[in-house]
This record gives sequence, structure tokens and C-alpha cells, in this order.
Amino acid sequence: MKIREAAAQGTFYPEDREELKSLIRRYVENAPLEELPGLKAIISPHAGYAYSGPVAGVSFKQLMNIDYLKLIKVIILAPSHFALFRGASVGLFDAYKTPLGFVNVSKEAQKLLSFEDFHFILEAHLEEHSIEVQLPFLQYILPHFEIVPILYSEIEPQSLLKGVESILDKRSILVVSTDLSHYYPYEVAKNIDANCIKSVEKLDTKLLKKCEACGKIGIETIIEFANAYGLKSKVLAYATSGDTAGPKSQVVGYLSAVFYGGNS
Repeated sequence: MKIREAAAQGTFYPEDREELKSLIRRYVENAPLEELPGLKAIISPHAGYAYSGPVAGVSFKQLMNIDYLKLIKVIILAPSHFALFRGASVGLFDAYKTPLGFVNVSKEAQKLLSFEDFHFILEAHLEEHSIEVQLPFLQYILPHFEIVPILYSEIEPQSLLKGVESILDKRSILVVSTDLSHYYPYEVAKNIDANCIKSVEKLDTKLLKKCEACGKIGIETIIEFANAYGLKSKVLAYATSGDTAGPKSQVVGYLSAVFYGGNS
């Protein structure tokens, strides 16, 4: 078995199983549940839970809208923070490990290697948190799921979407992992992040030019996906680290949004 060991436990989130479950339970129970027929994708942040957990809880709460008793295929689009490479790297492990147990990687992940821009770059995944921090939330919410973990660096959104479409089916849910602007004063960050929020609300990629999200490619990909499949979007929550657990002199922005309906 090729296991991707947890790298962010004890730093981004608790390494104790019960403490982690209790924390996620609080975030999810405090979040509203919207009526979202045909839910196909969410945007969720990937910072330390003390900072972004309340916003992530809003995103993952919405998965209660799907028939989650089925085996759900969760396609995760996440930016690489530590490795620079051309294209996207698929996490071709057998499973990812977190304090809540093992998360199986879908056999369909292998199919992505048939595309020119998709590879498996082991080193890019070993310390990366942007996929990992989504997993305990998924483990808490979904009783049966597998993942297609996609870490991207330098890639065109159209190419990323082409890969996603090749493995997309009725049981697929997309998770777009991203934080927004980084380390600006509170009010400056809110003004910059407003561009990201408007782009999602209006499903307009042109508005992303002034967005400074680390996962901007993922946001652009999901907007193009929504437009191609006739999905609606809804922004559910926005906060900064200055609202949750940090000072307002330098903040990071966090967004919860969903994409639903349509003909996908």
C-alpha cells in the first residue's frame, strides 16, 4: 500500500482524533444548511482550522444536500505551495491518512495521466497541506467517498477542466481548495477579496484579474465548469483571519461558495 502520511496534523489541525472530530463538529453544527438542488462543487479554504475552520464548515455542511449514502467521488483541485512545476500532479497514492483514518484514492485518478499536462510528482505532495486539510471535513460529513487529489502549479484552467471532465460522472463532487489574499491589512484585504467574490457570484472570470487567491486557477476552472454546465453559484461565507483568530494588521481571506443546479 502506498500511503500518503499526514503532514499537517498538529499544526493546521489537531492530531488527536477526538479533539479533531469535536472541532469539526462545532464548525459544521454552527454552519447554516442551504437548499441547493444539484450541488456539484464547493470552494473551501485550506488554512489552519483556528483561522479558516468556521468558513470551511459552511462549505462542507452543504454536502448534506447530496445523496451521501452513495459512494461519492470527490475531485479536489488544490494549488501547490512548495513545488513549482508545469501542469498538475495527481496524488496517485492508494490512500491518504489523517487522524480520522484512511481516505481511498479513486482508481480513476490514474486515467488523468493520459493527458499531457497531468503527472505524478511525488515530492510535490509530501508536505502540501492544500489537499490534506479538506480530508477530515470530508471524513466527518461523508460516510462513503473516494478522492481524486489534483495538485496544480502552472496550468491553464481549460487544461485542468479537460482532465476533470474526463472523470466526471453523476456521483462526482468538486472541492476547490483556496485561500484569498494574503497578509494585507484588514480593510485592504476585504477590498481585494471583493474581486474574487464578485467573480464567483457573477460567474465572470474577467473579474479575477484583481483577485489574489492562491488557488485562482482553481476558481477560474470552476467558474468555467459552471458556465459550461449551466450551474448557479452562491457565496455563503467570507471572513479573514482577523475575524477568527488573528490580528487585523495582516490577514488572510477565506471564502465559502457553492455551485449547483444545471444539467451536469
